[in-house]
Amino acid sequence: MKTITGGGVLTNKNISDLNENFAAVSVNAGGSAVDVWVRPQDGNNTTADGSYAKPYSSMTGLANVLRPGMVVGLLGVLQEEYSTPIVNDITLRGMATQPRQATTSGAPNGGGATWLSPSGGTTHLAIVRGQGWRFENIYFNNSTASKACIQVLISGGGDPPTDPSAEHTQIIGCYFTGAKYGVLSTGGANFCTLSGNSFFGFADSGDTAIFSETGAGVHSLYGWQILNNRFMGNAIHIDIAPSGAEIAGNRLTYIDNTVTTTTQIDLTGGANNSVHDNHFDVPYATNGLTAMFAGGTNDRWGPNDFSDAVTTTIRSYGVPSS
Repeated sequence: MKTITGGGVLTNKNISDLNENFAAVSVNAGGSAVDVWVRPQDGNNTTADGSYAKPYSSMTGLANVLRPGMVVGLLGVLQEEYSTPIVNDITLRGMATQPRQATTSGAPNGGGATWLSPSGGTTHLAIVRGQGWRFENIYFNNSTASKACIQVLISGGGDPPTDPSAEHTQIIGCYFTGAKYGVLSTGGANFCTLSGNSFFGFADSGDTAIFSETGAGVHSLYGWQILNNRFMGNAIHIDIAPSGAEIAGNRLTYIDNTVTTTTQIDLTGGANNSVHDNHFDVPYATNGLTAMFAGGTNDRWGPNDFSDAVTTTIRSYGVPSS
């Protein structure tokens, strides 16, 4: 905000400064409540103050800025691999009207809230190391082989600020596509929520929308919620080993955009999960249905819906089998 100086009659400079102040207030009103801006095409980490007019150009530029409870507004196309600091309760909010890949022939086309791999990328786009991080309304596309858009990390079993712990991560209303994983859990962080997202185009053999690594257990993915998401054209939709999770309200395709899904939901190694009110775009009579589903120990499955391409819909209870 600019300070208005002088007295008596407003000058043209005073009027210009007032208009800019009103614009800044408008940008931060309407529920957006942005504390610091990242605008890659307009920012400069050297001279930034975090305002809309003087934004940062990257998430890395926020290293000495982030404090618990802050909201970061992302506007534009970010090409970065970012490991978060061990700071809790940060919201990263895409400030576009909806998640989209805001590029034309690889060049940013204005607006958007897009997170892509940098040139020569080698790892995950975002590695979450603090508790309570929240990602909203962002389009992610990691083109790096064998890596994820978001890695939810916990190591060492301690609490921040000693060890990385991404417990209570929330991912809300985002789009994911890429070369290997959408969301990757390493170490089994508990109480994570994935709601209202779209996962699509993880199409090659072994590519998985939501995946948990084996042999990296610190916690047990306890209390995860995977709710009201869309899974489209992925080789594998969900392959995790949670405990006490709820997977509900999701739509999962079988054949979409020439991709045939081999695994719908595999919870092998997990236990005591509730899988209900999901819609599987596959006829229950499909050969090989059993191989598409695997439950954990003492899971509760159902009701869930199956349908064919014409009229028949089947309400199913229990882990689906041919």
